[in-house]
Amino acid sequence: MPMSGDEFVEWLDRELEPLRREASGSIYFEAWCSGKLSIEQVFELMKQRYAYLREIPHILAAWIQHCPYVDVQQKYIAYMHEEAGHPEYLVAFAKELGRDPDEMRQAVLIPEFTTPYFYYWLSRGHIVEVAAANNFGNERTNTRKGRGMYEATAKYYPYPSLVKFFEDHAEEEGDHANLGVYVLKKYAITDELQYKATAAAKKSLQLKILGQNALCKRFITEWPGA
Repeated sequence: MPMSGDEFVEWLDRELEPLRREASGSIYFEAWCSGKLSIEQVFELMKQRYAYLREIPHILAAWIQHCPYVDVQQKYIAYMHEEAGHPEYLVAFAKELGRDPDEMRQAVLIPEFTTPYFYYWLSRGHIVEVAAANNFGNERTNTRKGRGMYEATAKYYPYPSLVKFFEDHAEEEGDHANLGVYVLKKYAITDELQYKATAAAKKSLQLKILGQNALCKRFITEWPGA
């Protein structure tokens, strides 16, 4: 017998806690929030963030197209509009550094960072898998570090566009995380969907951890002079 939507959300939060702690404990956050990164390291990390965010509107559009619920479609449409301008903050950041903005626009994800491809794949599934993976798994974990990342950026890397980028994410991630709660409580109400949502949320966080570890290795711990 399936859990109620409320019971499932409470259970899944507990089930994901070890992965949330591991993701939130990444060297990436410690190095950023302590101001240990050189501006060249910051730029390379933001190029990876740009390459990821550049895909988000297309991924969201695929989710919206396959979503059977009008109320959820409308929420993801609003989400897509919120995300659409974020990559351009990072292009502006490149300009503030005196770099060619095409360096940012032409950024390519490192091979180990596979989360966007997983999110494209999820568009073939049910919207509860999407909400569990992206909103309940990823975004709900991001809320633990969002405010700290913004405050550290304002203190250590005070480029206006970069500060605005992290300020927006600190404010929006809570709403995006709550969207996951909304979808799971309302629609993850069968054994099958609860199983699929659990698997998707765990996979999202596992890929997040792998990607963060790879970013840390390449751009922080093994960076020349680190």
